[in-house]
Amino acid sequence: MCKFQKGHVPWNAGLKGTYTLPNENEKSFKTGELHPKHRPIGSERIEKGVVVIKVAERKWIPKHRHLWEQEHGPIPKDHVIIFGNRDREDFRSENLLLVSRAQLAVINKYNLIFDDEELTKSGVIISDLIMKTTQLKKG
Repeated sequence: MCKFQKGHVPWNAGLKGTYTLPNENEKSFKTGELHPKHRPIGSERIEKGVVVIKVAERKWIPKHRHLWEQEHGPIPKDHVIIFGNRDREDFRSENLLLVSRAQLAVINKYNLIFDDEELTKSGVIISDLIMKTTQLKKG
């Protein structure tokens, strides 16, 4: 039978967590000890081609959103920030454009994002015209 006898003490009694060896606890983090990969607030890294910045412990947000919110306030619901010249590492305020998701859909459909931020700003205006004419046609 596979029963434990009364009074049986398991080999891992008194150890924390699930370890396979008795000395594994020596490798555990001590109270107040930081992970070797811990980064301070304000650190940056690249995730999926986008620069993200650490704003709080365990909270990373895209840097372009952070910069926009610092300069202009919160981003409205159903709006996104796009890069005017397609360069995801160009964080100048004139290169960051606030557009609605509806505008972004039209911009993407008609390829209105260009390598020049002024042309992209014109593309945003064109997307507004396309959306307005579509709305008027529907009546």
